[in-house]
Amino acid sequence: MEPLSGENEEILRLFIIAAAFIGAILTTIFSLTHGIFEVFPFLYILPIILVVYFYPKRTIVFALFISVLYISLVYLLGSLNTFLIAVSTAWFAIFIIIAVVSSSYANQLLLEKARIRHVIENSIDGMICIDNASQMICDINPKCARWLKYNREELLMKNLSVIWQSGSERERFLANVKDAKTSVNTEGLFKRKDDSVLRFLVSAVMVTKKQSICSVIDITGSKIADEEIRQTLEDLEKQVRERTAHLEKINDDLRDEINELRKKDASLLSGQMKPDEDAP
Repeated sequence: MEPLSGENEEILRLFIIAAAFIGAILTTIFSLTHGIFEVFPFLYILPIILVVYFYPKRTIVFALFISVLYISLVYLLGSLNTFLIAVSTAWFAIFIIIAVVSSSYANQLLLEKARIRHVIENSIDGMICIDNASQMICDINPKCARWLKYNREELLMKNLSVIWQSGSERERFLANVKDAKTSVNTEGLFKRKDDSVLRFLVSAVMVTKKQSICSVIDITGSKIADEEIRQTLEDLEKQVRERTAHLEKINDDLRDEINELRKKDASLLSGQMKPDEDAP
């Protein structure tokens, strides 16, 4: 199922709030006109909570509006029942308190979310936010998307396996993140949009119950440099071994020649000494 567009999602939100609001008003009118006073105040909590969830910055204004409307209906349709007016006044205060407390908490969450987004978008490293349960990419900063040759929007709500295809590496990393709840580092091969491969150093920098924010650093170039250095060292070591073997062979040849010369010298000396010994 494809996600709703921004405009359709906004219309759906307004429809849900309007339905809860109208339901509460109609129930209030019916209850007051039929002498039912116990249930209908609770129905005003639902639209307030919905506004807290969808539009936390507008919650207090909405709660004030719906509370004034509620108490106005009680005054108009409640036959000036003193007990009912006292109860509705208490409910008026409860609605406002619920709105203030819940909107304050929701606004703090929004500020925290904005702070995290600012960190993600302005980090000098690549950043990926992953849903722990589904392994979906909740957010990714433009720098990381450029490394992978994607537009940022192309990767949102896609499974992490689209770019990190090594299942064993990915599963091991995510399992370690869930278990450790602290910084976890690993190296992984990530597939770009053109099917080329990059090697990233992946670190979990912030882990919550639902999401993990990971820093990724492109170490492909350093790996290539390390490989070139390693290859150079191996070539030098091979040359040293070959040169050492060559020198050892030369040394063995010289030793053999010296031994041969010594043998010849000894033969000559023994040949020269024999005539002298036979002389009278």
